[in-house]
Amino acid sequence: MQDVLRDRWKHFRNEINHQWTELSPDDVDGIDGTRDNLIDLLEAKYGYARTRAEREVERVVTEFEDRLRKAS
Repeated sequence: MQDVLRDRWKHFRNEINHQWTELSPDDVDGIDGTRDNLIDLLEAKYGYARTRAEREVERVVTEFEDRLRKAS
């Protein structure tokens, strides 16, 4: 999972903006392609418990990867 965030960061940023609209551009910049940074941010901004934030990130990354596979 870490790899898709880092390797496809520019594309995944759009996914983050779409999924979590309360995150500002500065918030998203601070993630810097790091899964843990995104999880921490979801905990802080959305009040998610750690396990929920991890599940949400896993779900969005999996959906993103599936779309990439179908497009290629």
